[in-house]
Amino acid sequence: MRYKKGHADETAARILDHASVRIREQGLEGITVATLMNMAGLTHGGFYSHFESREDLVNQAFAKAMEGSVEAWRRISDRAVGGGCLARIVECYLAERHRRDVGNGCALPALAAEVVRSSPAIGNTFAAGIEEMTGILAEQMGGSKKEARRDAIATLSVMLGALLLARATGHTPHLSDEILSAGHYAALKNERTGPFASNRTRRRKDSTSSGRKSKRPA
Repeated sequence: MRYKKGHADETAARILDHASVRIREQGLEGITVATLMNMAGLTHGGFYSHFESREDLVNQAFAKAMEGSVEAWRRISDRAVGGGCLARIVECYLAERHRRDVGNGCALPALAAEVVRSSPAIGNTFAAGIEEMTGILAEQMGGSKKEARRDAIATLSVMLGALLLARATGHTPHLSDEILSAGHYAALKNERTGPFASNRTRRRKDSTSSGRKSKRPA
């Protein structure tokens, strides 16, 4: 059978999509070549036409999962208006839907515990993802660059911990909901009460006022 141009790339991408979901649901050891090829509707023998080894697949699937998490935050940041990026990220991250959808959710709570036992390649990919996500949050923080980074790391840690605990207590719904709510409150505490909150509010008002002025005829 002759395949159209680009078929191999499409097939590899399909396998990676399944693998990326699978590792978030079952962990890095949850991937077997036979299972993934079956999920993708392919034969086991075709696997090595697309990947050098199972380790190569795991590394790429992990990178895809991390990239998906970063891109989700970037999309929120790009669409945010009036300085509401941080609140929107927290709202989406600590949502009931995200708590349930492990396979398509953030890679951090699903895979963080496994990174310390994995390869250097995965460790480096994980650290790079953390840096990017921290950078997105830091853009929403006040103060110096050092203070913004510190607050961003703290906020990410709160969000990650809250989601992880909420998932772990899913069989006790009222506690799980309480954890998500408390995490949401804590992640936005500095946004509401920090020393730079008034500055952020003032910048948002100035930005809105400038937008109005720019619409006036000359």
